Formats: sequence, C-alpha cells, structure tokens
Amino acid sequence: MWSDQELVEVLRSSVPYYLVVALPLLILMSPVPVDAAAEFTVYRLQQYDLHGSPHGSRSSLVNVEARSLDATSVARRCVLARLADLTPTHYQRVVSQGAAALLILLPANLTAFAEDQRQMVHDVEAAMLETDSQLAVYLAYETPELLNIYEAVRTATNTDAATSAAAALMSSLSTDGYQMVVGGSQSKLMADMTIANVQGKLSGYGVEEQLPTIAVVAHYDAFGAAPELSWGADSNGSGVVVLLELARILSRLYASPRTHPRLNLAFLLSGGGYINYQGSKRFLEDHLDASDSPLLSETYYTLCLDTLGSGNTLRLHVSKRPKAFSPGHHFFQALEGAGAAAGVSVEMVHRKINLQEDTQAWEHEKYSMRRLPAFTLSRLPGPKTGERGSILDTPEGVDLSALTRNTAVVATALLRHIYNTSVDGIFDDGLAVTKKSIRSWVDLLASQPRSPQLLSGKSNPLVSTLHQILARYTNEARVTFLKADKRDPEWAFYDVSRATMAAYAVKPAAFDFLLTLAILGYLGVVYLFLQYLPKIYAAMVRLASPHKSKVH
Repeated sequence: MWSDQELVEVLRSSVPYYLVVALPLLILMSPVPVDAAAEFTVYRLQQYDLHGSPHGSRSSLVNVEARSLDATSVARRCVLARLADLTPTHYQRVVSQGAAALLILLPANLTAFAEDQRQMVHDVEAAMLETDSQLAVYLAYETPELLNIYEAVRTATNTDAATSAAAALMSSLSTDGYQMVVGGSQSKLMADMTIANVQGKLSGYGVEEQLPTIAVVAHYDAFGAAPELSWGADSNGSGVVVLLELARILSRLYASPRTHPRLNLAFLLSGGGYINYQGSKRFLEDHLDASDSPLLSETYYTLCLDTLGSGNTLRLHVSKRPKAFSPGHHFFQALEGAGAAAGVSVEMVHRKINLQEDTQAWEHEKYSMRRLPAFTLSRLPGPKTGERGSILDTPEGVDLSALTRNTAVVATALLRHIYNTSVDGIFDDGLAVTKKSIRSWVDLLASQPRSPQLLSGKSNPLVSTLHQILARYTNEARVTFLKADKRDPEWAFYDVSRATMAAYAVKPAAFDFLLTLAILGYLGVVYLFLQYLPKIYAAMVRLASPHKSKVH
C-alpha cells in the first residue's frame, strides 16, 4: 500500500508532463474532425481546344472549403450556386476573385425554367465556354442531401455579414463548414480521338456518274456545358430524325421501277458539328478533292437539317439566294406549298458568310464556301440564339407532334421537287410519317449523351446503330473516321467528364482554435492541482478531522 507521500510524488513526477506535452501533440497531429460525409456524382464542364484557342475548365481536382455565391470573398474556395441563381456576371466575379472550384446545382426538371430564365442559362453556358479558366467547374443534380449541404454552406457564409465580431464568432461556432473534394488525376489530352461520318446513297435510274445529286446532311453530335449532359434532343437530334425518316421513305420509292427517279441522293450523318463541322469538311475533301469520287461533281443542292423539334415556322438559311428557276429555288417553292398546307410558315433568311470568323455559323456554309448550292433548314431565326448546344436541350423539350408535322412538310417538299408533281396519296402503303416512328428515332438518339468526345472510338454503339440504319435504307453505307492533325490540330478534347465529389462536414478553424484553448486551460488546471497536491491534501485532511484535535 502506497503512503500519501509516495502517491503525491508519482502524480507530480509522471502525469503532468505526459498530459501537458503528449496529449496536445496528439490533438494537433489528428485529422480535422469529421461529423459526416456525402458523395454524389458530378459532371465536369467542357474542356477543349478549337483552332488553338482553349475553352472551358482547365482543372479537374478539388480540395477546398465551400462557400455560397453571396460570400464576400471566394478566393481558394469552392463556390456552390444553384443554376437559377447564376448569371454571367456572377461567373466572371467567381473567376476574377480566384475561386478554386464552382459547383452548379441543377434542378431535376430542366424544362421547368421560364423563357427569361432559359435565356439566362444560355448566357451562362456561353460565358463558361467562350474562354478558358483555371476554375474547376462541376454540375450536379439537386438531391435532398445536396440541398441540405447547400443550405448549411449558405448559413455558414452568412457569418461574414454578421453585425459584430462576437456574433460572427458565435454563428461560426454553431454551424458546420464543408470541405469539397474531387480526387483522382488531373485531366489530360485525349490521344487519338476520332470523329465518325456515317454516309449512304440512293442511286438514281440511269448512269449514276451522269446524274445530278441532292445531298441531305445532319450532324448527329450534341453539345452543352457538360459533355455528360449534352443530350441535344432538338439540336441536332431532330435534324437526324428527319434525315432518317427521309431515308426510310425514299428507299421504298427508289426500290420501285415505277418511282425510281433520275437523281442521286446522298445522306450524310456528320460528326463534329459543334467543332466547326469537321465531318462535313472531311466529306467535302473526300468527294471534291478526290478525282475518283464523282458524287458531288454535279450537285443540285445540299440540304442541311438543324433544330426542327418544335415551332410553327421553318426557315431556310442561305448564304446566297438561289437563282430563279434553279433547283434550290424550286425546292423553296415546294417547301412553301407544303408548309401552307400544314399550317407552317416558311421563310428564307439570307446571311452572308463572315470570312473573318474562324468558325462557320451553319453547316451549309462549309458547302457554300466550296461553291456548292446549299442551305440549312431550321426553326431558329439565327445561329446564336443559345438553343443550339445547351444542357437544357433534353428529350422532354421536343414537341413530337410538331416534329412529326415538320418531317412530313420536308418530305413532301423534297418529293414534290424530285418528281416535279403533286405527291398527294404517295404517303400511303406504309410511307406516312407517324408520331410512333418519330418517337422511336428520338428515343434512339436520347439513349446517351452525344458530346463529340463521348462518341470517339471505332466501336461506339450509337455510331454503329446509325450505320446499320443507313445500311438498311441506302446503298454503300459506310463509316469513315477522322483525327486531328497532330502537328497543327484544329480541335482537341480532354478527359474526366464525370467524377465523384465528396463533401465532408467539418467545424471551422475558429472552433478548433477555441477547443485547443479549452484543452490547454483544462490541462493547466490539472497541472496546478498536481503541483500543489500536498498542500491541498493536507488542507483536506485538516478539514476532514477537526473533532480529533478538540478531543486531545
């Protein structure tokens, strides 16, 4: 049994030094306290180069504390913002203040935006993609868990605007902060990325090389702020739908000797539409610059189809007005007649090619620059309305009734021009354009996002399916692949289009500081108690036995 003096010596010699030195070191070396963690899928902003100019986000890694959009300072922070609250001005401020990352929260229903809100989203997408920044930008769909994190971050951010330092400190201590983390490797250039063209033709009656040609073109890829959210249901899924339906109808007519016209038809599903129509550029090089390919040697016109999924107006965009009595003029007249019968207004929009720009506004401009008659049929009044290449272009936004009607109008006009007569009754016997058929094409194209980098490779399922469809309806259907020139690439894309972001709930630095002070205060009290333990012990003994001294 230890004596009182031995017990005091043990406590004085061993315990205080261990507590005062070792315990604080262990506390300081321990990781940041974590209350909870959440993981969710995020979609990264586009990162690509076009004609040597970088666009989009240059970074993919994140490991910083979160702040809301209304924070006074966002330097080296991850800014959380709802899509409906974000404007181009907000985005520029986030970039200029040196934020490390931006997480944009998307509503579950992207079609619920009002018209003015949709235009604002288009403007934000354009602001994010026009230039490049070192900001790591991600998009994620709102979930209850993610909205709770967003509200907690907003509450924590509001401490910056407290009326006093004490109020800010108390608010900071009572709320959690969040550390946003995206790990893995930094994004890198996609090596040997390919773009595919899918083409087929219907040969006219007679000697093919001596017959004129009408080319029908639609680019099948899509674009938007994030590759994984680029569904492109209207732009340009609707253009592909019309082309496939035309191929189906015309294949039946070309197969019958009674309706086999003296005219070749070429169908092209071009790739790289949103990177300056690289597919059409390659198609022209193959058929104009190659001496053994007479397909485009005598072309009536090239009809490009783009964004036809809604609306009551069809516009024929031209770089040069077709001459009177030319094939292009006859087609426009047929289009006006077919549109009037279906209750659709048809207009011609003239826009000269701006040779000072690096990129063409419409796909037909690639053909016009090679002195081929060409035009683009679209419901849009101009090329830069923001509706082309947006994450808001989802399958839910396509008006199937309008797309079915527009497809029938285009088919009627083309047949009227090809056969130079009325085509009343020609859509009987399975040739009619039906909503069921149109829906099946839309569902096919909406089966996956169609940003160019997601369609790369020689075994992409969607490209293979499109090839099989054209092989069924046309002759000599084939797929050709193109790559960027390694010495002077016109375009380049980078990987990491999707990632997992982790949000760790942590106490602020002020909480850790005060907790450390509290622990040091506690250890100081323990230290003083043990240092003066003999005196404290003697005082306690005297207080515990006063009656004994009175007896003696």
